[in-house]
Amino acid sequence: MSFVAQIIGGFAIALWVVSIQNEKREKILLFQFWANVLYMFEYGLLGAFSASIMNFASSIRCLTFYKSKKCNGYVGLVVFSLFVILLGILTYDGFLSFIPIVITFCYTISSWVRNPIWNRITVLVAAIVWIFYNYTVGAYITIVGNVLEIISGVISLVRYKY
Repeated sequence: MSFVAQIIGGFAIALWVVSIQNEKREKILLFQFWANVLYMFEYGLLGAFSASIMNFASSIRCLTFYKSKKCNGYVGLVVFSLFVILLGILTYDGFLSFIPIVITFCYTISSWVRNPIWNRITVLVAAIVWIFYNYTVGAYITIVGNVLEIISGVISLVRYKY
């Protein structure tokens, strides 16, 4: 299962890195939707259920924010923030499970904000924290992805002159 999880993680990485390089928020959200779906399966196969459920929540959030202009207001932010908190409470299993919960909450806020710079900055900071988490749960290929996220995030900030 671990080998399959690593392969799925590799595909998720590719989609996530592509998302960061997009200028338009809608494309960022669409690529991140698919990346989160793959990460959900990867973490599920590795037994990292809190991360798997948080990626499920993230995929729903990305798809909703992508498809619906109505959910992009404060109501959408509150609903998805509460959704993440509720799922976080249900899946909490010690400090390690707290990491994907906090990161998902931060992603929720950054994907709600209209300015893509906040999404890129959140990705940069989260990637650093994910490295520790991924090492601990055995998502080794995803660590490579975290490093690529950091590089890609810096490139996109320079490229779009943020």
